[in-house]
Amino acid sequence: MAVINTSKKHLTVVGAPEAIHGVSTEAPGGLSPQGAAPAVAPPPSQAPHPESLRPAGPLARLILGHDWKQRLRTRRSLRGALSYAVFAVLINLAAQQGWLPQGPVLQVTAVTMAMTVVFYALLRSGLNRQFADPALTMPQMLLPATITAWMYTFGGPLRDVVLVLLAPVLLFGFRHLRPAKVRLLSGYVLALMGCVMIWLVHHDPKAHDMGNELLRFMLVAVVVVTLWQYTASDTEESSGVLHALGVMLFTHDTKQRLRIQRYMMAAANFVICTIVLAYAVSTGAVSEASGWWLGCFMMANVGVFYALLRSGLNLHFADPSLTLPQIMVALVCVVWSYAILGESRGAALILLALILMFGMFNLTAKQTRMAAFFALCAQGLTMLFMATLAPERFPARQEMVNFLFACTSLPTISVLSGQLSTLRHRLQSRKEELAEALSRIQTLATRDELTGLFNRRHMMETLSLQKKFSDQGGRIFCIGILDIDHFKHVNDTHGHGVGDEVLRHFAQQAQSVMRDSDVIARWGGEEFLLMLTDCRLDQAEAGLERLREVINAAPMSDTVAGLRVTFSSGLTEQRYEETLDQTIERADQALYRAKRGGRNRTMAS
Repeated sequence: MAVINTSKKHLTVVGAPEAIHGVSTEAPGGLSPQGAAPAVAPPPSQAPHPESLRPAGPLARLILGHDWKQRLRTRRSLRGALSYAVFAVLINLAAQQGWLPQGPVLQVTAVTMAMTVVFYALLRSGLNRQFADPALTMPQMLLPATITAWMYTFGGPLRDVVLVLLAPVLLFGFRHLRPAKVRLLSGYVLALMGCVMIWLVHHDPKAHDMGNELLRFMLVAVVVVTLWQYTASDTEESSGVLHALGVMLFTHDTKQRLRIQRYMMAAANFVICTIVLAYAVSTGAVSEASGWWLGCFMMANVGVFYALLRSGLNLHFADPSLTLPQIMVALVCVVWSYAILGESRGAALILLALILMFGMFNLTAKQTRMAAFFALCAQGLTMLFMATLAPERFPARQEMVNFLFACTSLPTISVLSGQLSTLRHRLQSRKEELAEALSRIQTLATRDELTGLFNRRHMMETLSLQKKFSDQGGRIFCIGILDIDHFKHVNDTHGHGVGDEVLRHFAQQAQSVMRDSDVIARWGGEEFLLMLTDCRLDQAEAGLERLREVINAAPMSDTVAGLRVTFSSGLTEQRYEETLDQTIERADQALYRAKRGGRNRTMAS
């Protein structure tokens, strides 16, 4: 196998397909076209974990176990148990002071201590190894989140303090869980707290004002969305239930997953707006029929857009993210809410500006102007219609002021969005130009300009990596130096242009019969260096002889008809105990012997 590329952590190597003499791809020796499919060599050994080097006393082995990994997991769990104990003491003190009810506090304390014992028993017995995550991090995160929601139901005036307890739980999960699990944990917290708040408002509406609960819920939602923003993208590989759930919700396709996840945040905003609308209906600010129709419209659009993204039908559109349609629907919802709201309808104008600002980062300048024009027309017609239909609720003078505000703010946002879009496209164009320039620089740094083969510097890097791989247990490889016979006579007789043609044709012919695993480079002048992988010296020599037959029979110039050349070569097998320079020197000495022996031959060393 030939090493083609590398990183700091592992080598990238190339497997050998078909040889020129027609044997199977596993047979070493011989030559076939360059190019390769990547494989990965074993990574170098990593430094041991400090915990594995720390001696454990008899008491530590008794409490934590003998295996150092289990000791580390159990120690972390016991630290969490200590936090639970402090938490239990504090809530019992609050109960003694009369701030919390005694009965539920005792129940929370008992459940917390019982679950702590269960987690310790699982870790100490080794049953945790049966799970995908032996540290049981996710279950240990779900416990405090559930306990916090439970305490919120009887927290009374301390409910805000209870909500603060969610912050360290989510931050701990953010630090120790993978991104997919962080999103799952935060989503669980958001859904659980939402259900608890709805239950409290329904169960005891006098003690739990819907507006206050909605404000608390939105604060939790802001924290959750922030965590989603700061977790990594879905390039990670999950497994088990999480993987199946992710595939079911977001599909396998990486781009589609990203689009759906971004849409989920917009869908969450629709859900929050629906909850706000429900609160407005409950307070009498909006009629029940109007609120019902608008709420159903928003939820229906949530389902429709998700179905389009999940089914892949969005891929038939020019913009697979469906950004413009989503913004148009959001604008319709805002204008609709303006028509049914009372004195608070001015807030809808702010939402119009917010929606257009959201499109600023995804839409083109033309699309942004289209959305702003649509918003102005829809808002203006709605104001005119409502001022005519219900002038006592929608005074014409007030509506004129609101419309002038929209006419001032929305076009300004449209202009700024256009400028930002132009700047974004300009930056994207420059990014592509830089990427193309970098590609050209990399080609110049690794390729010979005349023949297109690897140059000497890159070949030395490839040989160094191949030697490292071979020394770590890989198969042996051979090095051959090829020199075109009487090349100076070709230059002197036909000119340097024809000499360049000979070099190019020689490289093309050599590449046409090389294996994918073999690498050839222009070594200097009319010399070429060939690395033949996974073969012994006699097999490499047979491969060079087959190459010689092809070179001797092939025309080497388009200008001079019938011009043919031969080559001499020195071949050697790389030895474990010697450096690359020593191996190349032996091949070079073998080449000199081939030259002195009459040329057009291979000498092995």
